[in-house]
Amino acid sequence: MKNLMFILTILITFGQKTEKINGDTKFSCSQKNGLTETKTDYILTIVYDSENIEFSTAENQRMTSYSVTKITDKYVIGKNSEENYSFYDIKKKQFYYIDYYMSRYMTAGYGSSSNGIKQTVLKMMEMLKNGKSQKDIIQYLIDQTKYDF
Repeated sequence: MKNLMFILTILITFGQKTEKINGDTKFSCSQKNGLTETKTDYILTIVYDSENIEFSTAENQRMTSYSVTKITDKYVIGKNSEENYSFYDIKKKQFYYIDYYMSRYMTAGYGSSSNGIKQTVLKMMEMLKNGKSQKDIIQYLIDQTKYDF
């Protein structure tokens, strides 16, 4: 029994990936208030495996969790119990999510390359305002991983 527990612990530990990414600006965009830029140094922590993806932007903050719906060598897509999506671009080290709360959308982005994140968060909100679904946004983000620039 002890050997089985030890093997399971090793499998879980090595199957899980943790990434810590330095960022300098947090971006969120709400339908009501528009874009909010918070200039602050932070560490984006992403923990993912084949079943879950979690993130936080503060050291002692509870991690926000999503169930993984798709994982590739380029990205991880998550979905939470409220049917909201998250997207982690592994190569660019950028994390995005969409939240629908009280009949309004909010998009947010964290990670490296602040200017790219800002433009993507704004594009996500523009697409939602134009009637696109969260799945359409995720497809847009997947398409962006095809480009190396």
